[in-house]
Amino acid sequence: MSSQIEMFNFIVVKGHQVASGKAGDARFPDGTIKAQVDKFKALGLSIEAFYPATINAKFFVKCITLNQHDYLFKQVKWHTDMPAENFKFLRCFILKGSNEIPAFIYQPQIETKTEHFQPANQLELLAPYIEDIHYGELLTLKVKKHAIILSK
Repeated sequence: MSSQIEMFNFIVVKGHQVASGKAGDARFPDGTIKAQVDKFKALGLSIEAFYPATINAKFFVKCITLNQHDYLFKQVKWHTDMPAENFKFLRCFILKGSNEIPAFIYQPQIETKTEHFQPANQLELLAPYIEDIHYGELLTLKVKKHAIILSK
């Protein structure tokens, strides 16, 4: 099994905080993730068990490419004030200490996104609530081999 997975270290960093609703954006008082849950469920992906925010994972590279995905949703109209967007999701695990936490790489596609862009060396992760997680913490992402490409 280990030959079919890859593991990459990352640092937890502060993001735009719109996913969680902490940004104070009146359009998304409860966050963008809560606004999207029902839309993704109707398309066949339940993210209700995940905490309604993202973990911003900064990798020690220049660029990350999502080479594979488990779900691709096109033209999702999730909010009246936002244009429809395309989204990719990839199953993964976050390793924190001895815990292996099921998660998704959550990636609104750049070609349909209009704001809140991520740096090229960051990914957004959806996961259940993780006790005692902090900005600056070093964690590990576990994914299928060749699912993501990290470019130095």
